[in-house]
Amino acid sequence: MTDWQRLEQVICWTGLSTNAFAAGVGLRRSENLYQIKRGNNGISKDLAELIVGKYPSLNRAWLLTGDGEMFAAASCAPEGRTKGAGIPLYNTDAVRLAAAPDEALAGTVPAHFIDVPGFGDCDFAGVATGDSMAPEVPAGAIVALKRVDPLGPVMPGEIYVAVTPDFAVMRYLTTDRKVPGGLWFVLPEGAEEPPVGAVRAKIKRLYLVKGIIVHKVL
Repeated sequence: MTDWQRLEQVICWTGLSTNAFAAGVGLRRSENLYQIKRGNNGISKDLAELIVGKYPSLNRAWLLTGDGEMFAAASCAPEGRTKGAGIPLYNTDAVRLAAAPDEALAGTVPAHFIDVPGFGDCDFAGVATGDSMAPEVPAGAIVALKRVDPLGPVMPGEIYVAVTPDFAVMRYLTTDRKVPGGLWFVLPEGAEEPPVGAVRAKIKRLYLVKGIIVHKVL
């Protein structure tokens, strides 16, 4: 992955335009980023510091070299989980888990703990019980979820689980350019069900589907 490809991935994750991203991290001129896109420059240490200063969850070493993961490792385990024990896996529908009250999930004993490289900062894992997101998420796949701020940066084109007062779904996320703060959640191409939309302020919980394991839970 080139310097620009990594930088472009970060910009897409924030949901901003290149110019808005440049201004957001403190660059006086967005031309600095376009020089990287043209291959004339690389990501400097100073630029990496600006980006990580604005988005602390990003991995500085990955920005500079491409080594490791895009996001920095979590400094501590989620509440109620022993560090190093792995991600709690429940033999329950992942969307239903995401929609459940926090106290209900806290009082449920996981069936297993899984430890998969790159999934370390996920909150929990559940099961995809339908095939609406197939083939990427077939029925029976294990889905690892990481809770994110609905008002924070999102990655269009990635799969999220969204919980609102009106619906709870696992779908691809896209931004709504016509509605400020609007998001659409869409099924794969060819699906008969229409997209569902919500403004960020109305989303109760938003989870990034960070990992998919195509293996049926026994």
